[in-house]
Amino acid sequence: MPYRSDDEHGDTDVTLPTTVDAPTISLIVPCYTPDRIPDLTRLFDSITRQSTRLDELVVVVQQSGHLRDWVEDSLSRACVRTARLVYLDSTPQVSRARNAGVEACSGDVVAFVDDDAVLADDWVGTTRQFYMSNAQAIGTAGAILPYWDSPAMEWFPHELYWMVSCTYWTSTTPLVVRNGYGANMSFLREAFGDGRRFNEATGISGWGDSGWHGMGGEEPEFSLRVTAETSRAIFYVPTIRVWHRIGTHRLRPRSLIRRAFWEGRFKAWMSSTHGNASLDTEFSLLTDVASTAFRRLRLLVRHPFTAIRQQSIVALVILVVAIGYLDGRIRRRAPNPSNLRRGVSR
Repeated sequence: MPYRSDDEHGDTDVTLPTTVDAPTISLIVPCYTPDRIPDLTRLFDSITRQSTRLDELVVVVQQSGHLRDWVEDSLSRACVRTARLVYLDSTPQVSRARNAGVEACSGDVVAFVDDDAVLADDWVGTTRQFYMSNAQAIGTAGAILPYWDSPAMEWFPHELYWMVSCTYWTSTTPLVVRNGYGANMSFLREAFGDGRRFNEATGISGWGDSGWHGMGGEEPEFSLRVTAETSRAIFYVPTIRVWHRIGTHRLRPRSLIRRAFWEGRFKAWMSSTHGNASLDTEFSLLTDVASTAFRRLRLLVRHPFTAIRQQSIVALVILVVAIGYLDGRIRRRAPNPSNLRRGVSR
């Protein structure tokens, strides 16, 4: 089987010839904890089931030697043209892992999914077809559907799906958007030209039971630079689908509050760095949140507990995001410049 390992244990490379004309697709998967091995197993199974074979799979393992060994063994059986392992013996950080994957891959399209996602069987073919028929696109934001750990979690309001890294757009046709989410996004290789990379001063350091650690937002920050410097658009493509596992701990109040606060902090940094126009997506979402609140009045009659529960969590999240935003604006806290790599905002 095609396989490559890039770490201190050696470097071997065997690649099968490809008959795909264009574009070739490289899929990058960052991972950091052996706790996600069951999730990775589901992801690798979904890659094997693709109706069109994936050209290149790059798995970036951070810090965990046990996880590295498991991935190395799993990739030797991968049903892809080229499989590659990159090992980073450093503190887990998603932007750093994605940048390492970009450096290691060779596809015309560079795609990203989370290690707890599952691809639709036509994911490769649909991604390739979109780029072949949309020359104005520099990137895609694929649909990210929730894969709840329990059916009891399905009460969570759709307008807050972004809080659990799922997409909230309802369009059934391609739609120009500001950015995608790391659980299902891709870019043409041109997006990484001139040294453009994800800003390593942003991007979380992994999930814990209490919520995510650090300031996220690397996807919109990178996307704003890419679209501005290439004059090409990112499209939400609802037919490029993945299911993203949502653990029960992510709906705990403490976890939601932590993420909402850091989201607010990131919005403050974005507006001070890129201007208020960079938050047009958030202003549009607030309009949707308001209109959804009125539509929820009908649910209040039929299912009052669900309606009150949904509206209460929406109000709490918006309030905490606002607090985080004000905290960021007042304190003028910004990412540590010492963490920046080439390609960060200029």
